[in-house]
Amino acid sequence: MGPLQEAEKQFGKRPVLVIESTSHYHLILFQFFRKAGYEVIVVNPIQSGALRNIKVRKLKTDKVDAYRLAMLYRIKVLRPSQVPMDALRGLRLLYRQRFELTHDITCFKNRLTALLDQIFPGYEKVFADVGGSSSIAVLSVYPTPQTLVQEDPDTLATPSRSGASFGKKKAEALLQAATGTCRIGLDSPGNAAIILSTIAVLNSLKESKSRLEQEIQELISREQYIRNNLALLQTIPGIGPQSAAVILSEIGNISLFQKPKQLAAYFGLDPSERQSGTFHSSKNKLSKRGSPYVRAMLHMAAHNSVHSTKKHLPGRGNPVLAKKCRSKPPKVAMCTVMHKLSNIIFAVLRDQKPSNCVSHRNTLIG
Repeated sequence: MGPLQEAEKQFGKRPVLVIESTSHYHLILFQFFRKAGYEVIVVNPIQSGALRNIKVRKLKTDKVDAYRLAMLYRIKVLRPSQVPMDALRGLRLLYRQRFELTHDITCFKNRLTALLDQIFPGYEKVFADVGGSSSIAVLSVYPTPQTLVQEDPDTLATPSRSGASFGKKKAEALLQAATGTCRIGLDSPGNAAIILSTIAVLNSLKESKSRLEQEIQELISREQYIRNNLALLQTIPGIGPQSAAVILSEIGNISLFQKPKQLAAYFGLDPSERQSGTFHSSKNKLSKRGSPYVRAMLHMAAHNSVHSTKKHLPGRGNPVLAKKCRSKPPKVAMCTVMHKLSNIIFAVLRDQKPSNCVSHRNTLIG
């Protein structure tokens, strides 16, 4: 009989397991014990760390850590764990991986731009997007200006040679830039190898990102629950398909939130507070203790909901929120709109109704 069975027999009640969130390592334990029928609560390290100095002595052992977690459970400050169902967890992991790949692609594009600034000055004037498909196709065949200057404009503009599809005028501009670069650019034996290796990594990252996006679409198409909630979230002005998917996957089970303020705090949109004696700080920043991914999506959605009310995009924004921003500084206005969008998201998912059909106190639908 294992320790858990012995505890259940001794106390006549199935024990509750409390584990600390440690990157991704706790997920295996969470899933294993949940499937075994135990109630499992995952604790944020910020909460468990708050009891670190409950004793004067500096102690850090497994026994002490377990005692702290037990104390947190006994004082009843822990909520049910925010670990979503398998489909939403998969969607969350896919989108987080997509964020990482997008970041890496940007890094390697910047690296390629920095290399070309030294090896091929003036190249960015011909190709505004150095990491674009046409630019990559040219660099794959002509990685240095020295290999390019001998080429004929008509041949360069032929898609069959370089894989690029641009006209003769652009080919002439590229050759002219290469001719001038041969006089001032850095000419080193390893330039071609560096450019080609950077392009190879960039292409691999783009291919991986494309596969992830395909897997995301397949996962969404298989899950009716996800499709229904994505459709509801997209009824909110400013929220598109990707924003809706990221927001839904990061929220998980909306029933774990009883009030819109709880969801805003989970997003990290709740203001911090500083007060001591008669001092009350008037410059309080956002806590930012929630998911950075969902805050990025809310920032984009807030921008779209306010600025898409222009004449060329009629009817797509929220004029009520746009009006509310006029009397506030830009950053304050952005935080206000993000908080209002969080309230609307809560009402839409709670009521399972489109944004124009839900009602919530202190929530502006527009």
